[in-house]
Amino acid sequence: MDYKKLAIIGEVGAGKSRLIKTLSEISPVETEVESSIDIGKKYTTVGIDYGRIKLTDDTALGLYGVPGQQRFSFLWETVNKGLWGILILVKYGETPNYDDFDHLLSFFAPNENNTTCVVGVTHCEQAENSDLVALNCEIRAILDHNKLVSPIINVDPRNKESALSVLHMFNAINYQT
Repeated sequence: MDYKKLAIIGEVGAGKSRLIKTLSEISPVETEVESSIDIGKKYTTVGIDYGRIKLTDDTALGLYGVPGQQRFSFLWETVNKGLWGILILVKYGETPNYDDFDHLLSFFAPNENNTTCVVGVTHCEQAENSDLVALNCEIRAILDHNKLVSPIINVDPRNKESALSVLHMFNAINYQT
């Protein structure tokens, strides 16, 4: 069986663990613990979450959820080699941390490693279109600064169809080249 790896990265509350739970065909390995400080939710990821889904009869995709903050960059080393794709989740309603975003793009270096990168905006079901456009412009500026051309799509990590649409995007990009 062919095995591929997808890194799912994002700030606290962006939906990494939920996306893996939604997509995984196995019981996911979760590293969430109760937060000791107020982060807007009860649990937070402190390690690598893992799940797996079959893309085809002979291809499986490992789903690796890692925090996007620089202080967790030691975890990035574990998943960086041989990536099929990088999914960066950005939570709508919060300004992206430019330093963390820029640092993770420098670390994973999708252009240098020829790795497909997609940005997914989460928690945007009730968003005004003008607010989404503004957020997309902020994200695009960070991508442009890193000379990276990546699609920016809305995704609901709780919804299987929405989550699968992200994988279809990766497939379309990876098999287009």
